[in-house]
Amino acid sequence: MYEISRLVLGAYQANCYLLGSGAQVLVIDPGAEPELVLSAVGDRRVVGIVATHCHSDHIGAINELVQATGGPVLVGRQDVAAMADPHLSGFDEEGLDYRVSTVDRPLVEGDQVCLGSDTLAVLETPGHTPGSICLLDEANQILFTGDTLFESGIGRTDFVRGNAADMRATLLRLGRLSADLSVLPGHGAPTTIGRERRRNPLLGGAR
Repeated sequence: MYEISRLVLGAYQANCYLLGSGAQVLVIDPGAEPELVLSAVGDRRVVGIVATHCHSDHIGAINELVQATGGPVLVGRQDVAAMADPHLSGFDEEGLDYRVSTVDRPLVEGDQVCLGSDTLAVLETPGHTPGSICLLDEANQILFTGDTLFESGIGRTDFVRGNAADMRATLLRLGRLSADLSVLPGHGAPTTIGRERRRNPLLGGAR
């Protein structure tokens, strides 16, 4: 089992997760403050830099991380082009022209992201963006949800390319997962599928 470190980054207080296994580390959603992320990485080998979706607060340190470590960039296939488009990523609203132009591995449903002996399965979970993904570690009962599901909340669909119907279908799907799954979201505190199912009818909970 890997060790999980959480960094809360940038003006939007987005969660970046570092999954460490021996001399290797997998980085999920390095959205800002590249110096802080690189300090946390240390001298470990970055085996992957995963973006759960294309928004600026989740990708804003990727270029610096790639330059420093050479780690490959992974993102859902429907968000690949948006990584390099400041309007679709939201960087234009911040007055920035930041672009992640190279994606090494577009991810699709059922793909596996490996770290040591552990495996995270890719779930395509559109709604917040078309290419939003979650990463499911079934063996260790952990789900990284990006901006799809939060503690007492769900991802917004009023941004560019957001889709409320897709989000409803995605949430019903997540609600069918094990109630014991620990949810590590893109913002805020951890929760569980069971807890959110009880709170939110969109996950198939209380009507």
